[in-house]
Amino acid sequence: MQLDKNRISPGSKNWISFFFHLHQQGELNIGFKFKSHSLEDCFHYIFNQTGLLYGYPVSNLYCPEKYVSHLTSEEKLKLLLFENLFFTYNYYHSNEDDLYESFIKSLASFYEHYGSKISLWDLTFDQKKKIKIEKIINERIKLKSKIGDGTYWLNQSSNGLVFVDVLLYSIFLKEDGFDPQNLHENIVFNVIFHMTKSAQIDGIIEDKEMRLLMYLLQSSNLDDSRKRQLEAYIKNTLDENIEIKYPPNLLHRKFIFELCVYLNYGTHQVKPDEDRKLREIGKHLNLKQSEVEEASLFSRTFILKNRSNLSIINQDKSLSVFYKNIQNKWSRILGRNKEKILSELKESKELMDLVSKSTVRDLSSEEKEIMRKQFYDILKSMPSLAIFMLPGGALLLPMISNIFPELLPTSFQENIIDENDVNEK
Repeated sequence: MQLDKNRISPGSKNWISFFFHLHQQGELNIGFKFKSHSLEDCFHYIFNQTGLLYGYPVSNLYCPEKYVSHLTSEEKLKLLLFENLFFTYNYYHSNEDDLYESFIKSLASFYEHYGSKISLWDLTFDQKKKIKIEKIINERIKLKSKIGDGTYWLNQSSNGLVFVDVLLYSIFLKEDGFDPQNLHENIVFNVIFHMTKSAQIDGIIEDKEMRLLMYLLQSSNLDDSRKRQLEAYIKNTLDENIEIKYPPNLLHRKFIFELCVYLNYGTHQVKPDEDRKLREIGKHLNLKQSEVEEASLFSRTFILKNRSNLSIINQDKSLSVFYKNIQNKWSRILGRNKEKILSELKESKELMDLVSKSTVRDLSSEEKEIMRKQFYDILKSMPSLAIFMLPGGALLLPMISNIFPELLPTSFQENIIDENDVNEK
């Protein structure tokens, strides 16, 4: 039995099955009311309200806050990406009898196509599709930077462009001849190019703007040649004479402009002349005046509500802040598992009771199995505690636990479905 019965933990194995279990039980429902039935209108509203467009999750789509309040920002973003992908499939296939399994099959097929563009995983090994999807989403959220390239601080950040996955998945579901490479290149290149252009309207790219642009470039998965082209443009070593093909989709152009507004209003006080030039970018994206006003309002409202928590804008990139963030993250993880630590201690006491009993009588097969399991948990706990006690252990433990998750004791494993509630397929 799971200690926190309805808590979802995307940092642990089997969370997708647990999400489906809670959804099937009626525990998870969309927390927003839509004024339109259009999928694009829903996307426009959801992406802004949840923070998916900005790579910063302020609320989840299906899961109430009480189920996700224990999660780190990275874990919330994993869950939010999955929720939006599920919402997209459900929009087209809500009446299917095998909704969950058909969705996972469809999503695996999508990422097999899309993976040729952003391949950071191996889909060939033999394991369940749900576990594959969990690994893929984990890779889509994490950023990877080398220590020597000046952007290693980004390893504590999440992919700020994952909303593109949802846009492409919606196209994959409704159109034949899905071409993820060109679609991805077009949307992402336009996002970073126009955000850079908007950052330059006051004559200089400020440090916070540069940080945000380089963060998005690291998230981009663009071809190396186009990535170098954008990096040169960001650093003002390349003329603006870059070939741009605007996305034909109106929603995609709105999102691009909203991210331009986000960069400017989120990093400094925008002067009237800057705001006028910013709106000109919206017009160049073929947005009507009313669409420019609407997009600006959406983005500025998000900033006003969440400014103090937007870490990519506010954080220093120094090593001390980087290390502090890791400590805070793991303090949060350990704190939410305090009842699990108590469970480990309780089970250790039960183990000693069984050892005592074994000296006076033969144990039953069930008691022997309990002893075996608890001995194994103690052995697993020892290396984890030893690593954490080392200098820099707060850095080492998350990396090692990702490679060897079996090092964590059984009571730290989450997303366990109560077999009394449902028999999993």
